[in-house]
Amino acid sequence: MIRCDIEGVTGVTTYQQAEGSDFGRAMLANDLNAAIAGLLSTGDHEIVIYDEHTDGRNVTLDDLPESVSVICGKPPYRPDWGGIDSSYDAMIMVGFHARSGVEGALLPHSYSRKNLNIRINGTVVGEIGMESAIAGDFGVPVWLITGDSAGMAEAREVVAGVKTVVTKEAMGEFAARCFPPKLTASLIYEAARSIVQSPPDVRPLKFDRPVEMQLDLAQSDYLSQLKSKYPEYFVKDATVALNGDTVTEVWSRYCQIQKALRK
Repeated sequence: MIRCDIEGVTGVTTYQQAEGSDFGRAMLANDLNAAIAGLLSTGDHEIVIYDEHTDGRNVTLDDLPESVSVICGKPPYRPDWGGIDSSYDAMIMVGFHARSGVEGALLPHSYSRKNLNIRINGTVVGEIGMESAIAGDFGVPVWLITGDSAGMAEAREVVAGVKTVVTKEAMGEFAARCFPPKLTASLIYEAARSIVQSPPDVRPLKFDRPVEMQLDLAQSDYLSQLKSKYPEYFVKDATVALNGDTVTEVWSRYCQIQKALRK
């Protein structure tokens, strides 16, 4: 399984570049195709990509090998399916970034800039931590993560032993020292090749059960709507708490709540 995002790919330094731009999609293709090529250089593998960014329709399909398929449109997670299941050997994350509130990070956020903090059993996580924990619910380890330097520092804290590739050096919220696509593609290719030849000593990320997830939310119309329709989930004025047996269960429930509010 390859999970892909765009804010952490080569060269992207603004949300405008990340949201539906030809540049953002081209840089995603650069990094994603390098990872695929590195994996397939070691033999035949079935690779499934889950496109996580915005509407989940950012991956260029034209040049993908026949052994690669893409889950487009972001089908909602369920308690028994987190975009991944126990049939996968490992997960790779391409184009990821630091969580909300990380000082000096590039485009830091946790799914939405409305989410100021996400905590699982008291531990603060961003997208890297959440997706790694969801994979962990199904016993799947994360072997490789690529993205900006701040995001990769977070990745190494969250997933002990994971291999990382820095695509750009973060220099603030909208600034980075960017590297040529040819260089980052080479680094990602070699990293993807190496994790198959010599798998990193990484255990699936698991949280003790039962799971409590708390979200601190920014003041917004969304918060007002959420409080009006789902007051039972609030433990503080702007903090939501959901409980369940697994991370996948509580996160999928919150995603369903978000979807209901958008209707």
